[in-house]
Amino acid sequence: MTINVYSQKLKVITVDKTEVDVNILDESTKKRLINQFDGKQDNSIRKKWTSRTFTLSDGRVIVEFYDKQAALIDNLIKFEQLKEVRFTKNKIDFLKKNISYKIELGFEQGKSLIETERPKRLNNLKSEIPEHLDFEVYELNSSQILFMDNSKNNKAAIIYENLKTLASDNSDILEQLYGFEDDEILMKKLAQGDALMDYEPNEHLIYPKYIKDVIKNHQLSPIENRVYVANDFYGNLYQSENGYYVLIDEVNQKNGAGNKMLILTLRIYETLQEVRNAQARYEEFKNESIISEHFYQKISDKYGNKFPEYINQLVESLPSILNFDKEQLTFDSTGIALIDEALLWNGDNYELFDSWFPPVLAYYGQLYILNKKDGQWTTTYDKENKVWIPQIILRDKTSAFDMFDFYKDLSEGPIPLQWAGDFDGTKKKMRSNRRKNSH
Repeated sequence: MTINVYSQKLKVITVDKTEVDVNILDESTKKRLINQFDGKQDNSIRKKWTSRTFTLSDGRVIVEFYDKQAALIDNLIKFEQLKEVRFTKNKIDFLKKNISYKIELGFEQGKSLIETERPKRLNNLKSEIPEHLDFEVYELNSSQILFMDNSKNNKAAIIYENLKTLASDNSDILEQLYGFEDDEILMKKLAQGDALMDYEPNEHLIYPKYIKDVIKNHQLSPIENRVYVANDFYGNLYQSENGYYVLIDEVNQKNGAGNKMLILTLRIYETLQEVRNAQARYEEFKNESIISEHFYQKISDKYGNKFPEYINQLVESLPSILNFDKEQLTFDSTGIALIDEALLWNGDNYELFDSWFPPVLAYYGQLYILNKKDGQWTTTYDKENKVWIPQIILRDKTSAFDMFDFYKDLSEGPIPLQWAGDFDGTKKKMRSNRRKNSH
């Protein structure tokens, strides 16, 4: 029986306006389809910036991503029509991490598109420092977004599915789209009946004065009182006529300011089961205290001062953790670009961080040593925190890069490894200049 339930449908519009419908599959559906239709991995058509490509017995094509989700495409012809399309995963931390796409054009091709299509320019999106970073944003007739980077040393043109995908790629656009000057803007949207379904987690602070309008405009009916899902404050659960559930902190309850809450938390759930899951998590962890530990505590506990002896083993585990084929693992610009891309796809899975960080550290250290032809692994003992910290020490007895910066940068969200590891010494130079200026 053909599986017809997909987690997301995506309509891709190519440069020549061809429309290709793509079904986004979760991991379990992908596996069932590959088994059901005798899927064969075909590396000859592996799509760049994706994990694997499979052909099915009925002619369909599955493109697997690094996070183990996949795209289902009707046939090889439509697959070829997506040749210029690069699938991406939106990574804005407070929004849903849906799969989208972008099409990287030549700069002149972008200019030509503007001349022929005369798209609407979005003048509200502009650079604050055009002398260093200059760009223009257009809305095409297809509702796609054309981003023109006019910077002197970085001219580029990219078509994005929508503004969210552009904002996911560009921090300046992100700030302009979501950096609200009015700190009550989301409260007002909620009061007007907007369920903000793209927010994740969908929970927001709201003043009590808005609750009456929230109940009215979301068409809420009360179904349960004194519901706990976080901290020691309880809420009242409502069901919307639109099908979702809204949990709003009870105003009249004891808190640090007295017996009346001055600001409330409002949470929106798509199903009642999501509410029950949140209640169960609260009950499971409500008595646990917050534990603070050293960045390298887990690595120290597992490997001690023997971390350098596990380098090869850790590196070899990286393909299975980040979901790419082991023959793709290389210690060069191609290999590091692949790992950077895989980390972008897996960066929203915080539970996976402790699995991939040690192998990524081992990989980057080896890449540094091989390409710089300098440095060797060692460990140093931090007596104050009682942890062993891996280090790469250079011939001049200095560290190749700051291990704490490396951990912090990657734990806060994937960034290019060469930057996290200070491959060109930029961070070291900046710290040195700050020290000089301080004197």
